[in-house]
Order: sequence, then structure tokens, then C-alpha cells
Amino acid sequence: MSQIAAVVLAHFLALSATGQGTLSPEQGELVMDLLPNAQWHFEGEIGARVDANVEHWLLRAPDANPGLLEMFRRRERRLPYDEPVPWAGEFAGKYLIGAVQAMSMTDDPRVKPFLQGFVDALIAGQAEDGYLGPWPKDQRLLGHWDLWGHYHGMLGLLLWYDATGDENAYTCVLRAADCICDIYVDGGRRPIEAGTPQINLSVLHVMGQLYRRTGNARYLKLMERIEEDMQQDGDWLRQGAAGVPYYKLPGGGTRWESLHIVQGIVELYRITGEEQYKQAAVSLWRSIRDYDRHPSGAFSTNEQAFGTVYAEGSVETCCSIAWEALTIDVLRLTGDPTVADELELTTWNQALATQHPSGNWCTYDNPLNGVRAPSYHQINFQYRPGTPELNCCSVNAPRGLGMLRDWGVLEDAEGLAVNFYGPGSAVLERANGETVKLVQDTEFPVDGTVRLTVNPASASEFRLRLRIPAWSKQTSALLNGKEVGTTPQPGTYLDLKRTWKPGDTVELNFDLSPRYWAGQGPARAGRAALYRGPLLLAYDAYFNSIETPDLPAIDVTKLALNPATVDRTPRPGYFAPIGLWKIVAEDGQELTLCDFGSAGAHGTDFAAWLPASHLPPTPVSLQCPQADAAGKPGPVLFRWARTAAPDTTYALLVARDPAFSDIPVKMDNLSGNQATLEDGLQESGTYYWKVRSINPYGTADKRQGPRGFAVAPAAL
Repeated sequence: MSQIAAVVLAHFLALSATGQGTLSPEQGELVMDLLPNAQWHFEGEIGARVDANVEHWLLRAPDANPGLLEMFRRRERRLPYDEPVPWAGEFAGKYLIGAVQAMSMTDDPRVKPFLQGFVDALIAGQAEDGYLGPWPKDQRLLGHWDLWGHYHGMLGLLLWYDATGDENAYTCVLRAADCICDIYVDGGRRPIEAGTPQINLSVLHVMGQLYRRTGNARYLKLMERIEEDMQQDGDWLRQGAAGVPYYKLPGGGTRWESLHIVQGIVELYRITGEEQYKQAAVSLWRSIRDYDRHPSGAFSTNEQAFGTVYAEGSVETCCSIAWEALTIDVLRLTGDPTVADELELTTWNQALATQHPSGNWCTYDNPLNGVRAPSYHQINFQYRPGTPELNCCSVNAPRGLGMLRDWGVLEDAEGLAVNFYGPGSAVLERANGETVKLVQDTEFPVDGTVRLTVNPASASEFRLRLRIPAWSKQTSALLNGKEVGTTPQPGTYLDLKRTWKPGDTVELNFDLSPRYWAGQGPARAGRAALYRGPLLLAYDAYFNSIETPDLPAIDVTKLALNPATVDRTPRPGYFAPIGLWKIVAEDGQELTLCDFGSAGAHGTDFAAWLPASHLPPTPVSLQCPQADAAGKPGPVLFRWARTAAPDTTYALLVARDPAFSDIPVKMDNLSGNQATLEDGLQESGTYYWKVRSINPYGTADKRQGPRGFAVAPAAL
């Protein structure tokens, strides 16, 4: 009996002879959960972007791209082109996911009936056997990215069903799931035989959602087979549980699409309660945050993880959408406010930057330095007659802001957790049926003061948790005008448990002091990314007279940002930024910086990796001895790649434990890139080593991973 089957045996005993049961109980609990009936109203820049997206994309895309739905009706007919792109089946589902999310963020009365028509047309395109893709009968679900396309279509229809109660949509999803199971559970084929497993195995995620809703044993059996097959390519579960970082996964496991497989692993945790699933998902997420998350909050370089964000390469919109989706799952799993910090970073920077302020188009490649261009120019090979604007990113980008509803405020066992700050309001229906309206009166993130008004329907006792961002080193809080009695700490929640009355207020004052992220070579050496609060700042040629290649260096030891006036007068072809700030460069020239989400909106070039001086050294790259190396008697050679920073010296530290609390060897003032212990290490065992880079402006450590290297008796 497999591990999954053993854990959920009790579930099977309750199933009917057809395998269809009632709602399946969850064994793995979430710390926080969604408020599914919430209605949001965003103001400021995010509100304007939501409205522009609805008006200029969601309400026009199906008519401007009739092939979005027509591909389902013409799959057995002759096409006026060779064939769809392998992932064409995803377009309708991705579009629908973003559209349903937007429906809870807009008061536009046109949206719901428009989407009802879209859903009806999509359902009408389902084949008699439940197939919901664009490929002819002899190819259905057997190749291409067909399971991937079904995954997105089913997920979109489930969201629509949850929002509207449309039983036809739910039936459509179940028929599609049964069609998949006919092939990959009852039909003798393995899921990995569908090809491109790092993509197609993502169906694991939606099957987990369906099993939790239905208790259908076939859905769980398919998940079990996917778990077995993933060991052959990617091995996300076993490697993730063992602490292997995402960028080191085997086969195609480093691709961005596989983040949806990791979401499926979260589903397995919710179904079974087995800790290995949670451990794998959280560990893989942390490794992406630590190694592959760009200063803008974006994930991936050239569509996958590399273990660095300093190399040149495309930064695809879809990758960051998947990163947001997984991060929301990890936030709900852990209740860790620093996870919500990541969502804040991605939303205010990458998500805004992917969508042009007009709402008409989004990017495919969204670099830290460069230009912004429509995805239908950058990846125009995805064009087909009938779908001139459709590609993987154009249908996916609206989710960047749409997912705000899934993490802005969450509910835990004792009350509400406020994760998002920005002007607007939300009407929240708690699990106990009580309604609470939260209103934020603020100019955040330009201004650090947030005034939150709490309006329960009637006086109600619950805990209100307020996220204190890790970047805010000094935060103050007032409750109804009086100090709360505790100092808010960075990277935590401020807990306020009381009987809340309509009109109660909490005022938070965040520290928006500028800070920087030092780049590393060769591409980013001598550069830094500057922040103010959650905003990444950028130099945009539109607001300056100096050309971007001629930028002078900024002294990071003397960072001082002075607010500049933003012209908000509406006029054709002009898009006001969230904010502008003046900074004086090292040579005395004054530069104007804007928020990254607005940079490049006028077709100009921009830079967020800025030339910088007086930077601390960057961590070196360790070369030998490698992890798990086994030594021989004699001298021990330690070698590393030097940093490009001038005036840098190095210190070598060798420890008997990974925490470096027991350090038998320390060598200081090294100027080269290697050091030799001529007498070797006298005691056998496992050792760990690191190199500390030192210059007049700071230090940087690079340590060996947790496995260390082995030393034989008497010498290495």
C-alpha cells in the first residue's frame, strides 16, 4: 500500500461504491485561510490598474481574440495554420482565473454577465467524453501540454463555481477530471507518458482540490501515480524534503511551471497531514526566495531557477504569477508574516510593472534594466489567426493583482490578519458569519502612515493581527489615538485582541528609510538596487535629462531621498508614477527616481540596478573542498573565486559544526583566492568552512552547505 493510500484509508471506507463521497476532511491544517466571500475596493494606483485591466483587457480580449474559445469548437476541423502552440489549451483557463479574481475587486456591473457568457461558451466546447482542450480526438491528453491546459481550465471553472454557484461549471470540471482518470487511472497509461512532466504533472494541484471537495478515490489514485512519476523528472517531493534547493533539482525540475506541482504537494499535505509534504513545499519556496527572487519580487531567469539573480536573461511574467500563487499557499501553511512581505514586494513592483498602466497590454520579459514591450511583440511566435494578442503571459498577467484578494486579509483561528497595506476597503465575511469592513485611509507606500478603521456589523471580540514588514525597522502604532502598549517588531504581526466596535481605528507609522541591495558580478558588480519601503526605485529616462548608459554612481553610504512633485494632470499619452524622489549622485548630479512599477511606461529605457560606490564586498563562490568531499592525509587546500570589489581581504573559517560555534581554524588578512593548511586537520570527522570577505564598507560571508566535508583519521 502506498504512503498516500495508507494515510487516507479512513477516507476510502466512507466512499460509496462509485468512489464518490462527501467533502473529504483535511488532515493537514492551514494556519490561515481565505475569506472567499470578500468584496474588495482598491484605490490609488492599484485601483486604477484594476479598473484599466477590466476595461481594456478582460472585457475586450475574447472579442478581439475569438480563437480563445473557437479553438475548442474547431479541434476536429481544418485549421488555417499548422497547429496551435503546445500550451494553447491554457489560454481560456488563465484568462478566466484572472477575470474571476477581478470580479471580486470591481463594482462594474458588466463583468459578471460577460463572464457568464464566456463560461457558457467554454462549457459548450467540451467534448462528449469530457475533454476540454484544442487537440483532435487521436491526440487528446496524450501529449503536447494538454494536461497543463486542462489544469488551468479546470482551476478557472472551479473559481467561477465558487464565486457564482454555477453547477454547469462544476459539472464541466468533474467531467474533465473523469476524462483524465479514464486514461491515467483506468486506461493503463502513466501520467509521465503525457510528456513534458515538469509541466503536465501540474494537474496534481487541481486534482487535490477536487479530491478534497468530493472524496473521489480515482482523483486520489491519480495524485498517487503523479507522486510516483515525479521521481523520474524533477523529484520535487523527495529532493525538497531533503532540503535540496529548487535550482538544483534534477531534469526539468527547475522550470517555473513546476511551481504548480509544488502547489500540488501542498494539496497532498492538506489531504494526508504528512509533514514531509509541508516540509518539501516550504523548503523549495525558501530556496527560491534565497537564491532566485529578483529585487523586484520576480522569480526566475530565462524561465527557470539558476541559483542567482545576477545573470543576464529574461524575467518572464508567468514565472512571477506562479511564484505569487505558491507564496500564498506557503503563507496560509505557515502564517509567517515575512512570507507576506514577499507578496507585498512582488505586487508593488513586479505585478505592476508587468501590466502597462493603460491596461491594454502586458510584458513577457520584465527586466530590472531595459525597456518594457508588449508580450505580443516579444513572443509573437505564439500568434495564430484568431488570437493575435494571446500568449502565455497576456492571459496570465491580470492574476498579479487579482491574487490580492487571496492574501490581503486572511482569517485564522482567533480573528483576522491584515497583510496588505494601501488605500481602499474590504467587506469580509468571517467563517462564523460575522461581517467586518476594513477601511484603509493612507497614501502608502509613498507615505508611511496607515489609518485602519475597523467596522464590525456589531461589537465583536476577535484578534486583529497587523503585519509589520521586516523592512520597517522602527514602527509605531496607536489604537483609538493611544499607544498600544507594545513596540511593533519588524517581521512579525502586531496582535490586538479586544472587543472591536464600529469606528475603532488603528494607526500604523512605518519606517520608509532608504536601503539598498548590492549587486554581484560580473553583470551586476558595482551596482545596487535602491528601496523605499516596499518600492523598488528605478531611473527612468522619461523623468531625467541624463541618458541611462551615462548614469553616475550613487554613494550608498549617503543615501538621501527627497520627494519630488508628481504631475497628476491627466493628458493623452502620460502616465503619472506612484512617486518621484530626488537623489544626489556621487559627482553632485541630481537624479530623479520613480517606482519600478511605473518605470518605462512611456517607452523609455530605465534601470533599477544603478551604478553605486562604497559598496560592501559580495560573497565569494566556494570551489573546494566541495560538500561531501572525503579527504586524504596531507595538506588541505581551500579555494574560492574572489569578488570584484577593490580593497577586499578574506578570512577563512573552518568549523566542526554547521553553526560555526566550534572553530578550530581561522586565517585572517588573506589577499588571494586560496589558502592551504599545511599540517592538515588533525581530528577526523565532518568539517564546514566559509570565507568572509572584508572591505572598508562591510563584510560578507559565504558558507558551505549543511553536509560539510569529511576528514579521515590524522589528515584530510
